[in-house]
Amino acid sequence: MHEQERQFIQPAHLWWLLLIVVSLGAGITMLFVNPLLLFAVVILIANVVIIIKYPMWGLLSYLIIFLLRPGELYPALAPLRLELLTGAFVLMTIVIREKVLTGRVTLPSDKITLSLVAFLVVMALTIFTSYEKTFTKETCVNFVKLLIFYYLIISLLTDRRKFIIFMSVFYLLIAYIAFDAFKVYLGGGFVHAMGVDRMRGSTSAGGDPNTLANTLATTIPIVVASAFYFRNRIIKIGLLTLILGMSSLIVITASRGGMIAFLGILIGAFIFSNRKAVMLAVIIILLPLGWMLLPDQYKARYETLTDIEDIDQTSSGRWEIWSAGLKMIYSRPILGVGAGAFSAANGSGDFGRSQYMRAHNLYIQLMATTGVVGFVVWLGFFIGGLLKKLRWLARKARDSDDHHWIIIFSKSFVISMIALFISGVFGHSLYRYTWYMIAGLTVTMAMVFQRELEERRGHRETGKGVKAV
Repeated sequence: MHEQERQFIQPAHLWWLLLIVVSLGAGITMLFVNPLLLFAVVILIANVVIIIKYPMWGLLSYLIIFLLRPGELYPALAPLRLELLTGAFVLMTIVIREKVLTGRVTLPSDKITLSLVAFLVVMALTIFTSYEKTFTKETCVNFVKLLIFYYLIISLLTDRRKFIIFMSVFYLLIAYIAFDAFKVYLGGGFVHAMGVDRMRGSTSAGGDPNTLANTLATTIPIVVASAFYFRNRIIKIGLLTLILGMSSLIVITASRGGMIAFLGILIGAFIFSNRKAVMLAVIIILLPLGWMLLPDQYKARYETLTDIEDIDQTSSGRWEIWSAGLKMIYSRPILGVGAGAFSAANGSGDFGRSQYMRAHNLYIQLMATTGVVGFVVWLGFFIGGLLKKLRWLARKARDSDDHHWIIIFSKSFVISMIALFISGVFGHSLYRYTWYMIAGLTVTMAMVFQRELEERRGHRETGKGVKAV
């Protein structure tokens, strides 16, 4: 008789016994715990196991949780803090793997990363000048979360394939957010304000009508770049349909800032297009056609873009808010009134009528809350360095074969930033994740590009060496 046959309990029996025990435990637990919460814990544990083996999935799962916000859709999941847990675990996995593989943990030292760290330091310094230190500390913590997201991107997107996968998942998630909002809109779940029905997001990821419109506007250039990248005709048609759908949905947000951002995208597309005559013809044909098809309530809304007084009256009194912001800049020019503390300073009554309103302007928000120091670090070093890197990538990629993808995505990022700059005139988007995701993806493109060039150079030198022998 074989040794295995003489064993009373075999390994297979242990696995079945474990399954039975786990099933019984889960069944008993469901009597006392919300089944949805238990299901989420099981998914989370499975996710942890997959992340350990495939860290790239960790970044994608973090992106999914970050954009879909399951804790908002299902309040029972909120105590799990899925976004925080996933981000922290993926970060820990990266650090441990790098320590095991290389014996040390290296931190990125490029100028874009250093400028972001410098801006975080400036934000921390504004705690001492802040009108509301609690708000400033919370803003610093939230910015650290953005930096973790940024670090995950540059650490895990190590080749072109991973870059394209990430980009594809990103805009498909934005498409889901947009069309989910449209479904709710059709069901009557819209905001009726300023005499018009305005589509909004189902969660804070979609946000209010203005946020949703700007999200769509800044995503469209990335979808266009992907349509140029993929060669499959079906994928191209699908992406072009998605572009038209997103453009149409911007209209029913009734966001004038979002519409101006969209027009900025068209201007950017014309500037960077290799076929300017075709692009101009498309704009000339589609814009009037779109206006003709627009329902009357939205026409009336967008017609007010030319009425300065109406814009102020229907936009929370922006002139008064901006005037208060300018007084803040004059009062505390070095470090400002504190990162994230604009509304507290505005409500103090020290800068005009007391009203707890946010800046409604990116540039006033930046200058008033972080002072001249923050303005120089963020706009000069971070944004300036980012644009310089994108220009460098587009220029260098022209001299290299098989790097057209670098050119099209570099241009798309610049166009998205144009939309952000324009919408920033009417919105406080300093801490919007899009800036920092674009920065991470730019650093990633630069690293992948350099690595591919070095590999190609190494192949050439190896080939020459063989011929010489």
